[in-house]
Amino acid sequence: MLSPRTQSDEECMLNGEGLTERDDSTFVLKITLKHGSKSGTLTAQRGRIQQMKQLSKVRRVLATILTVMILLSGVQATVQAQADLGPIVVMFDAAHSPQFAADNADLGLKLILDLVNDTTRYIVRVNSAPLTDEVLNDVDVLIIAAPDQSSAFSAAEFNGIGEMLANGSSLFLLGDPALGQQSTYWTETTIQDIGENIAINRLLDGINMTGLRFSNNHTTTHEWSDTMFDYDHILNETVPWVIRMDSTTWVSAHPIFRYINELYTITATLKPIGLASGIGHGHESSFAQYQVSVNGWANYSHPNMTTDEYELRPLSYSALNGTFPAWLSAFEFGSSRVVICGSTIMFTGRPLDLEGTELHWFYVGDNARLFMNIMGWLSKDFAEIPSAIVPMLIISSAVMIVGVVFYLLKKLR
Repeated sequence: MLSPRTQSDEECMLNGEGLTERDDSTFVLKITLKHGSKSGTLTAQRGRIQQMKQLSKVRRVLATILTVMILLSGVQATVQAQADLGPIVVMFDAAHSPQFAADNADLGLKLILDLVNDTTRYIVRVNSAPLTDEVLNDVDVLIIAAPDQSSAFSAAEFNGIGEMLANGSSLFLLGDPALGQQSTYWTETTIQDIGENIAINRLLDGINMTGLRFSNNHTTTHEWSDTMFDYDHILNETVPWVIRMDSTTWVSAHPIFRYINELYTITATLKPIGLASGIGHGHESSFAQYQVSVNGWANYSHPNMTTDEYELRPLSYSALNGTFPAWLSAFEFGSSRVVICGSTIMFTGRPLDLEGTELHWFYVGDNARLFMNIMGWLSKDFAEIPSAIVPMLIISSAVMIVGVVFYLLKKLR
């Protein structure tokens, strides 16, 4: 209800207490502005406006951080852990009269060792000193390839290699098959005693590594390794020991055989025949025979031996047709890794054991890739390089989650 009063116009306008009737019968509306903490008051409205401004700033900051983190997560950069990670030390043993020299590209292992050394991942040392604990102190992978039985490993070397393995380093052992006078290599005196895998068997004894050995035949004058034959998978029908392997002869799921399609080899075999760690073996048509003398093998022209004949002449054959003799083994030995291969020669620069061939072992099939895959598997545990990408993505994801939660809470309010 409007009621007339006698206050002045100015008083009515300043007090704002309601409507006042002026002398000229007009009314003035007076409004009282009340300040307080209740909702709907001017103070509360100003507080909300200030909070909204602050929240808006926070959202902009979070959005900026999120954008920067996402961008950084996709940028390649040097990580400190990578800079401090030194090369993997690979030592080639030249102290035990290996059949194939590390510095000979045409007849030895220089090509394959150079391939390893040329990567930024490895550094190869050729060592001619005894393999004692001091020599092997910083070695990550030790390669012993086709050692001669006349250059025996000492007790100190057994201890040194054993200590190296106990520290988590890896061992790569390579043997070779026996060769007879039919081989094109026979004119080379140094290669006539190839396949003296007894030296590796004695090394395995010395470091107490049980479970597998090279198949050897003891005669009255010598101890010969065996040789794998296969008339169905050969390059030349007169040379049944030069064999082409395909993916049916190895465990394709094993990292060592990644991107391996075909291999060429002449190889010795490992025993037992059903070797649990054997990841590479022969075809169903493959078999192996011992050398009976310096002149040749035992009846290699008769591959289809029966079980009865094998039992009657157990030293003449180390594997029959259908036994899938193993030639490559890979396994863990405590905290270390070990690979044992029946062929060193398949990684050399030599021409294949075929008359008039221009093919060389290093270049045929995937032989060189197999060697590099073996090195990669042997050095895997101490070659993992930390990456900055995953941590950056985790941080970016965390920031994004915080932003989403903040947005949802804001919407709920």
